[in-house]
Amino acid sequence: MERKDLRMGAEHTLAARDVRLGYDGREVVSGLSLDIPPGAITMIVGPNACGKSTLLRSMARLLAPSSGSVLLDGRSIQEMPTKEVASVLGILPQSPVAPDGITVSDLVGRGRYPHQGWFRRWTAEDDTAVARALLATDVLELAGRPVDELSGGQRQRVWIAMALSQRTDILLLDEPTTFLDISHQLDVLDLLTDLNREYGTTIAVVLHDLNLACRYADQLVAMKDGRIVAEGAPTEIVTAELVTEVFGMRCSVAEDPASGTPMIVPIGRHHITPVQA
Repeated sequence: MERKDLRMGAEHTLAARDVRLGYDGREVVSGLSLDIPPGAITMIVGPNACGKSTLLRSMARLLAPSSGSVLLDGRSIQEMPTKEVASVLGILPQSPVAPDGITVSDLVGRGRYPHQGWFRRWTAEDDTAVARALLATDVLELAGRPVDELSGGQRQRVWIAMALSQRTDILLLDEPTTFLDISHQLDVLDLLTDLNREYGTTIAVVLHDLNLACRYADQLVAMKDGRIVAEGAPTEIVTAELVTEVFGMRCSVAEDPASGTPMIVPIGRHHITPVQA
């Protein structure tokens, strides 16, 4: 099935307009504007403390800008009803906290709350959404376990399952592969790609691994010091010069043999830059 047939996420738009963001009087993001392409996967990368997680929090309405605005379908997200936002936009923050003693199935089921109305009860559709999310993230066998008894990697997959069960047209994830081994990192990113291709879900991810970000992104956003240094398709913007500017790291950029996307090869102080043929 071609992606254009089910581009439901493309019905909604999300953008930041000249936002200023910070904590405790310290400004982290200064006058930044960004459009999240509808129906695409956007990866946001940059060094620690550059403002990428702060930006994602503001776009999920978890942090109000000191000036500027975040627009969901052209409306200020801060002025929209919470339930209306939650029915369109899902967020997996960097360090979510589960209630004490809650089981995996109950936590994942909470992703269905935005779909519940005053007179709507739990339905077979909710059961199906939860079961599919548990299966997709490989935690179905953990359904009856308390979340606080799980390993860090297991817990992270449960949180991802909760975000998936919400079935929103826009999904924001902050470092979703934290605590996961490389196999499960690929599983999660493949799963997000499947969601995007099958349903047209608009996805924005803050990711630490630059090579994986290049491999999975339709659009890459590189940030430094609270500003956007470059944005566009990875093959169009990623160069050794860009990586050095953003991360302060010498590198060589080659072609990823698995995907044809840019692959960054770091060069440490004790290594010599390969001689080009």
